[in-house]
Amino acid sequence: MDNSLKDIPEIWLRFEPSVVVDQALAFVHEHCDNMTFNHVVRSAYWASLIFRKIPSFSASGVNLEVVLVSCILHDMGWAKTAALVSEDKRFEVDGANIAREFLRGCKACNPELGDRWNQHNMQRCWDAIALHTTLSIAKHAAGEVVLTNMGIAVDFMGPAFPNGPGKDNLITSEEYHRVMERFPRNGFTAEGLKQVMCGLCRTKPVTTYDNFVGVFGMRFGVDGHGKRKEEFTRNWDANQSADLLLSGLYALEQLDRR
Repeated sequence: MDNSLKDIPEIWLRFEPSVVVDQALAFVHEHCDNMTFNHVVRSAYWASLIFRKIPSFSASGVNLEVVLVSCILHDMGWAKTAALVSEDKRFEVDGANIAREFLRGCKACNPELGDRWNQHNMQRCWDAIALHTTLSIAKHAAGEVVLTNMGIAVDFMGPAFPNGPGKDNLITSEEYHRVMERFPRNGFTAEGLKQVMCGLCRTKPVTTYDNFVGVFGMRFGVDGHGKRKEEFTRNWDANQSADLLLSGLYALEQLDRR
């Protein structure tokens, strides 16, 4: 497989050569399934289109290569290679950690990169991946984090993605179909996403109690079809921050009275 982002001249989309992007694509292709691969690559295409359409990103010095790599590696927490993922971390953190280790290795093997992938850019990539499901925080972060989040969001909304500065849709129907022709859905459907999220509720439930993934477990069980739904919901409820914080303070109030 030719691991590089291909230009789509019909929608005036062209990519600068990047050894890091190419190696990131090969890495995802090796360790993730086809559904995940096409999803993350499409996210990179959407981010590139948005970068071109919103001048403030380029004007503020957003590093598009960092964004592309962040999009491509953002779901490494779904990797089929079990040795890459943890048993105790959210999938977003797994993805961010895997990306950081990948970038360190890539830089070590490609000394010609020099300072192009310095600690600052690696941290930007880590932040973008770790925050990619947390819009309420990501939208206030650095430009690379914002644009990565937007590119990923488009893959869930397509041409319905919120309007841009000119009040036109950021992604047109033609752009959407051109990208989808090259990187079809391959199972990235409502049912496909449900299976991934419920799988996380099954394999490492503790990592899902404080975030949106746990909602899938409560609604659909740990298999997507209701299995252990009640049990999961009880465990989720017992691990909510409000109860944990309040119980801690109640205990300290009692201690203060002694």
